[in-house]
Amino acid sequence: MIHSISRCVLFGSMLLVVQTSCCFAQSESPASDSPNQPALEQSEADAIAFVQEHHPELVSLLQSLKSMRQKEYEMAIREIVRTKKRLEGLAKREADLYTMELDAWKLKSKIDLMMAKAIARDKAFDKLVLRELLSQQIENQKKRWKHEQSTLTKRQEQLVELLGRTEGHESERVDQQLSVHLKNIDSKVGKAKKLKQEAKINKEEKDKP
Repeated sequence: MIHSISRCVLFGSMLLVVQTSCCFAQSESPASDSPNQPALEQSEADAIAFVQEHHPELVSLLQSLKSMRQKEYEMAIREIVRTKKRLEGLAKREADLYTMELDAWKLKSKIDLMMAKAIARDKAFDKLVLRELLSQQIENQKKRWKHEQSTLTKRQEQLVELLGRTEGHESERVDQQLSVHLKNIDSKVGKAKKLKQEAKINKEEKDKP
């Protein structure tokens, strides 16, 4: 749900800029610097670099948004930065899924931009291009679903194995866990006694005349 809301924010920003640019209605003056300018500048640099690499056409759109609507611009920047961080985290865990999710973002961004232009320009857009993008988006979704299915299948197999090891051996598992906990207690008690003894010796040394 949060994901959908964030995407709506970016799409709304696209539509706002395209409509305003088409109508030449840039009546608002550029916004003043934000109170959190250093943090914003870093986020802005990260977002622009990400967009420049993966959807260059958005860069000029963001620049126009910045000069017209600072608040909406900052919201769009934050959304892009969130997406970038999410993908970076994914890249460290699952390279294949990272590639699929990045492709999904690029396709969604391109479709959103085309939709924004179509709305602002009274349906003036290339339907064949949109159809191709939608076709790619469906194929991407299939890949992600298959990946999720594979992940769930592996997890199910692991659970079946764990249950197989436990069924009929509950008492043994309890004894094993009890042994582990008792050893842990003995270890902690031994360390506590040692520390207490060392503290006593240190105190006695200090109290000596």
